Amino acid sequence: MTATSNAITLKKELEEILPAKLGSIFQEYGLDLDELLVPLKWKPLVLFIGNYSSGKSTFINEFLGKDIQRTGQSPTDDSFTIISAPDPGEPEGDLTGSTVVNDDRFPFEPLRGFGEKLQSHLVMKRVKSPVVENIALIDTPGMLDSVTEQDRGYDYLGVIGELAKLSDLIVLMFDPHKAGTIKETYKVLRVTLPGSTGEDRVRFVLNRIDECESLEDLVRAYGTLCWNLSQMTGRKDIPRIYLTYAKLPGRDVLPEFKIWEKEREELKRSLSDAPRMRLYHMLQEVDGVVRALALEIEALERFKNIFRRRLWNYAKTVIFSGILAFFFGDLFMNLFFGYPDSPFVVDLVSGQAGIHSLLWPFVWLLLTIGAGSLLFQKIVFPRFVKQYASNPDPLVRLKTRYDRDLWPKIKARVSNLIEKRGKRHVWIPHSKHLARVRRFLKKDLQSFYERVKQY
Repeated sequence: MTATSNAITLKKELEEILPAKLGSIFQEYGLDLDELLVPLKWKPLVLFIGNYSSGKSTFINEFLGKDIQRTGQSPTDDSFTIISAPDPGEPEGDLTGSTVVNDDRFPFEPLRGFGEKLQSHLVMKRVKSPVVENIALIDTPGMLDSVTEQDRGYDYLGVIGELAKLSDLIVLMFDPHKAGTIKETYKVLRVTLPGSTGEDRVRFVLNRIDECESLEDLVRAYGTLCWNLSQMTGRKDIPRIYLTYAKLPGRDVLPEFKIWEKEREELKRSLSDAPRMRLYHMLQEVDGVVRALALEIEALERFKNIFRRRLWNYAKTVIFSGILAFFFGDLFMNLFFGYPDSPFVVDLVSGQAGIHSLLWPFVWLLLTIGAGSLLFQKIVFPRFVKQYASNPDPLVRLKTRYDRDLWPKIKARVSNLIEKRGKRHVWIPHSKHLARVRRFLKKDLQSFYERVKQY
């Protein structure tokens, strides 16, 4: 079986096992299984981003073996272009952005939230090419300096973030003349990509190296890019950077640059490997969501346990107060109001206590319990909920680095669950749900990982 057919098989099995094993738990905690599986729809995706002169479109045309995208030294295309082969029986041609975001076959429904302006700058080109039979390519408008959402009419960085979440590989291209100095490039590397995807999905490419006049110029451009990447990513270690150029008719390449021709071919093979990458990303996506759910349940279990301890302590106080009221409530009434004539304690000591003596003690007992219950519902419990909704940190014990990295991402969600559904969550059997989630991670998901290693 090919990587593509393996990905399809694995996806179908995940779609079956997730509802069976965790469907009710997802529903209990307000999660949508369909949202988890949205990124797994359709074909593996390769996203190309870079500044306007980095050669994205030229590389895509070479990769496809035909001229699909417009190319040039200045910005030539302001649209997000999805390139794929048509389905069997469908003709070649373009689909408009509104069609793409509303077609259930495709995973691009989240882009609808960016408005009609984006949809008018979104197109799907269906072309007959063996290259895009099993993958789809996404070309993006070139990144610019000093541009705002108002200038484009939509949130460009937000769209890049959504597409990065869906993509199995991301090719980030630079050119020697602007090696990472574009303002939007900085924001993408510093904020957008780290919040949307893993580092393993990103391929850094210094393209158009054939335009360097000498090897010294290339070394200078490469060093500049390395420096800029270290500043933009905040990392001291620099990721691998592919050095590539386009093989264009009539353009001679310096002999010393031809040693990098194999890097261009290696990059192409890396893109063709997107279906296999999809297998890992399927499991990573499920693994991340389920582990986040486990941490949420763990926090809510501790919330419930703290509540029950406080409820028990409060109940003991109310019970003790009720006992005092039972024995001495009517005695204080007698001291202040002269009624009843013979308090329960006096009758008890004198040996004259009877059923008639218990009326006011029981009234005082019920009043005390009722007041205590009302006080708990209106003041004590709301304060308890507010305390942990505003600061849920004490509810988790972050033993691993993974948990410490994960907690900030789900902290707001836990706060919202406590604030909106605190009364319900103090009675849910969280420990039972947590055991099921952990069993899924340890047994079911692990078996999927073992199978992927064999593909």
